Amino acid sequence: MLYKRYIEIGRVCFIRLGDDVGKSAVVVDLVDQKHLMVDGPGGLGRKVVRLNQVALTDIKINIPRGCKTKTVRTALAKEGVEAKLAATSLVKKFAAKNAKAQLGDFARFKNRVAKTASNRKIRSTVRKLKKSS
Repeated sequence: MLYKRYIEIGRVCFIRLGDDVGKSAVVVDLVDQKHLMVDGPGGLGRKVVRLNQVALTDIKINIPRGCKTKTVRTALAKEGVEAKLAATSLVKKFAAKNAKAQLGDFARFKNRVAKTASNRKIRSTVRKLKKSS
């Protein structure tokens, strides 16, 4: 089977573009081929988002189509979705990207120096192995 993450009611998604970047949401309804109605925990209210703004996850909850926000939030709490979502690589990559973007000049400099030193060690080891063989 080619796809495993279908767009369906109750599919948990991660908003990767737009005003609500980094928030999780649940698909409540399909508006058309390119738009979804999502609802989420915390500060994310019910809204329509474009399909290219979200990244679908493997997590799915059982909710009826077009259900109320209260129903969505109780289902999210019952399933423990926040903990499952925090363990996904998608959220971890987003957190790492944000942490890297928050670095100052000196921290970026230190990272570059450390990376250069590491690459220098690797390069010298490879050269020694090539020379010996």
